[in-house]
Amino acid sequence: MITKATQAIAAAALALTIGALFAPAASAAPASPVPTNDALGSVTVCLNIPLGPASISFCI
Repeated sequence: MITKATQAIAAAALALTIGALFAPAASAAPASPVPTNDALGSVTVCLNIPLGPASISFCI
Protein backbone atom coordinates (compact mmCIF):
# COMPACT_ATOMS: atom_id res chain seq x y z
CA MET A 1 0.00 0.00 0.00
CA ILE A 2 2.83 2.37 0.87
CA THR A 3 4.62 1.59 -2.41
CA LYS A 4 1.55 2.59 -4.45
CA ALA A 5 1.36 5.91 -2.62
CA THR A 6 5.10 6.42 -3.10
CA GLN A 7 4.79 5.70 -6.82
CA ALA A 8 1.89 8.13 -7.16
CA ILE A 9 3.79 10.89 -5.35
CA ALA A 10 6.90 10.23 -7.44
CA ALA A 11 4.88 10.38 -10.68
CA ALA A 12 3.27 13.67 -9.63
CA ALA A 13 6.65 15.13 -8.65
CA LEU A 14 8.14 14.08 -11.97
CA ALA A 15 5.26 15.66 -13.92
CA LEU A 16 5.57 18.92 -11.97
CA THR A 17 9.34 19.00 -12.47
CA ILE A 18 9.04 18.49 -16.23
CA GLY A 19 6.34 21.16 -16.36
CA ALA A 20 8.52 23.61 -14.46
CA LEU A 21 11.49 22.98 -16.74
CA PHE A 22 9.60 23.58 -19.98
CA ALA A 23 7.31 26.42 -18.84
CA PRO A 24 8.11 29.85 -20.29
CA ALA A 25 9.72 32.30 -17.92
CA ALA A 26 7.60 35.19 -16.65
CA SER A 27 8.61 38.65 -17.77
CA ALA A 28 7.84 42.11 -16.40
CA ALA A 29 8.31 43.63 -19.85
CA PRO A 30 5.12 44.98 -21.41
CA ALA A 31 3.57 42.80 -24.06
CA SER A 32 3.99 43.91 -27.63
CA PRO A 33 0.83 45.58 -28.93
CA VAL A 34 -1.31 43.43 -31.15
CA PRO A 35 -2.21 45.11 -34.43
CA THR A 36 -5.95 45.59 -34.82
CA ASN A 37 -7.92 45.40 -38.02
CA ASP A 38 -10.92 47.61 -38.56
CA ALA A 39 -14.07 45.68 -39.30
CA LEU A 40 -15.22 45.94 -42.87
CA GLY A 41 -18.75 45.06 -43.84
CA SER A 42 -22.10 44.98 -42.15
CA VAL A 43 -23.35 43.62 -38.86
CA THR A 44 -26.05 40.95 -38.79
CA VAL A 45 -28.30 40.31 -35.80
CA CYS A 46 -30.33 37.10 -35.72
CA LEU A 47 -33.07 35.85 -33.41
CA ASN A 48 -33.53 32.07 -33.26
CA ILE A 49 -36.85 30.73 -31.99
CA PRO A 50 -36.76 26.98 -31.25
CA LEU A 51 -39.99 25.13 -32.03
CA GLY A 52 -39.48 21.52 -31.07
CA PRO A 53 -37.12 19.84 -33.54
CA ALA A 54 -37.13 22.90 -35.84
CA SER A 55 -35.96 26.48 -35.40
CA ILE A 56 -37.15 29.73 -36.97
CA SER A 57 -34.54 32.43 -37.57
CA PHE A 58 -35.19 36.14 -38.08
CA CYS A 59 -32.16 38.11 -39.23
CA ILE A 60 -31.83 41.86 -39.70
